[in-house]
Amino acid sequence: MRKFTRRAAVAAVAAVAALGFSAASAAATSAGTWTVTPGGAFSANASQPTLSVPNAQLVCSSSDAGGDLKTGSGNAGAGLGTIDSLTFTGCSLAGISFDVTVSSPLSINAESVDAGNPDRVTGSISGITASISDADGLCSASFAGPDGGDATVTGYFDNATHQLVINGGNLQATDADCLGLINAGDSATFNAAYDTDPAQTITAD
Repeated sequence: MRKFTRRAAVAAVAAVAALGFSAASAAATSAGTWTVTPGGAFSANASQPTLSVPNAQLVCSSSDAGGDLKTGSGNAGAGLGTIDSLTFTGCSLAGISFDVTVSSPLSINAESVDAGNPDRVTGSISGITASISDADGLCSASFAGPDGGDATVTGYFDNATHQLVINGGNLQATDADCLGLINAGDSATFNAAYDTDPAQTITAD
């Protein structure tokens, strides 16, 4: 966990953050296999990612992710790639600086082409757990899926901007002692837009 400037350190499952595709809508068009160009090792950066719970919002100055995507055509959507590292900097909530830590590796899963915007591929990032704590024991919490298992976050990959956008999922605080700011059972929503390097495209075969 990264140390925060004030008396708190939060390892929030902002892991969600890392890369993601959005939940498939009823209008989305399913695809069997996918082509990734160029694929391979990638890095990604997001500015001002947020993690929101009912009573507060964690805001970070930036987040960096690194991982690997399959290359070429004929790739299954499940496990299309992995996120092997996910870090957050400059995070604060209610005036308290936090550290964000996420489990790894995470699985990148492509699901559908959005019929309303064919540049967008919807899907999920799975395998997420996280925990938070501060140096003085003022705030601690754990995040996972609603049943205590791994969480999944949703979003979309935009081929026009080469961005991985995260905006949904089932992340939840499973245990918390955080001054009433975060409580067990709170739903948590992660929002971020990651620019990929090299610029990636993901298209249906």
